[in-house]
Amino acid sequence: MSEPTTPVWNRENPYHATLVDSHPLTSANAVREVRHFEFDLGESQLCYQPGDTVSLLIHNDPVLVQAILSTCGLRDDAELAQQLETQYELTQVHPGFIRHYSGFCSDPKLHALQSDGKALRQYLEHRPILAVLREFPTELNAEQLRKCLRQLQPRQYSIASSQRQSPTRVALTIGILRFAFNAQQHAGAGSSYLADRVHVGQRVPLYFNDNPSFRLPTDPTTPIIMIGPGTGIAPFRAFLQERTATPSAGRNWLFCGNRQRAHDFLYDDELLRYQQQGLLTRLELAFSREQAQKVYVQDLLQQQGAEVFAWLEQGAHIYVCGDAKHMAEDVQKTLLALIAEHGKLDDTAAREYLVQLRQQQRYQRDVY
Repeated sequence: MSEPTTPVWNRENPYHATLVDSHPLTSANAVREVRHFEFDLGESQLCYQPGDTVSLLIHNDPVLVQAILSTCGLRDDAELAQQLETQYELTQVHPGFIRHYSGFCSDPKLHALQSDGKALRQYLEHRPILAVLREFPTELNAEQLRKCLRQLQPRQYSIASSQRQSPTRVALTIGILRFAFNAQQHAGAGSSYLADRVHVGQRVPLYFNDNPSFRLPTDPTTPIIMIGPGTGIAPFRAFLQERTATPSAGRNWLFCGNRQRAHDFLYDDELLRYQQQGLLTRLELAFSREQAQKVYVQDLLQQQGAEVFAWLEQGAHIYVCGDAKHMAEDVQKTLLALIAEHGKLDDTAAREYLVQLRQQQRYQRDVY
């Protein structure tokens, strides 16, 4: 008799997990809503490690689908509506969309934009597809519209839980993207799908992604420094849960924060409890809008430079999670500066020190 096999869950064969928890982590007055989601993995036998990510197969907003169809003169095409909801990207505009769409639209402004790479990049930066269609309206047939669009991609999120603590659940920490453009409200496809169109008790297809380049040290006594403002806290919640369940866990130092403590201190009760219990050796909080001069995690990192360098010299691993465009680069510049200052190194030697940390897998980043 053959041994039972572990099911293989992937993009072609996702597991349909039940949403069991969805609640806000921010107040009603926060600039941006952030929510906590938990899914029940049932008998899937799905396994993950802290640092891994989960991919969700999402659907587009039916209201957005109808608005796009109406703008293109395709209001009554039910088959196309179903395809747009489940198969095509409808929020993230890209140069290929403009290239194809300009072939069907005769507006000279659109053609001029298409031929100017710098102007096109600026134009596309915060502009959703629907706004482009409304700015340069033209009627399309179904095949023309499909030609302009890319395939709908899974949305990938950092896992915010440890399976040691929750064997059959996985948690996510997601900022809900909502914004106004030309007096019209728009939303991110993945975050609004979870926040607005999936309810507790419903199922969502998902699968896990290994992330071997973002892992806790193999020696649980190794000290770690975690830098994760905003939703960058997600994998570090998983790290701390893992270390809660690990005997002889090493020292843990967390740099996190948001805009205002009263409105968007994510997982505040949990983190403060960890600090009180001693699991969090140190907790540095940067709330950028609570004083005249904005304070970010990199500012606190600089202030604690001597101690940070001492931890590194004692073998600490350092992790960064969150915004790649600004935060992660600012943190790296700060690390280089404090390594140079407190290690009494020149710029070249400080860079080599950081390179060695990377090579030793002691400096790891999960940025987006």
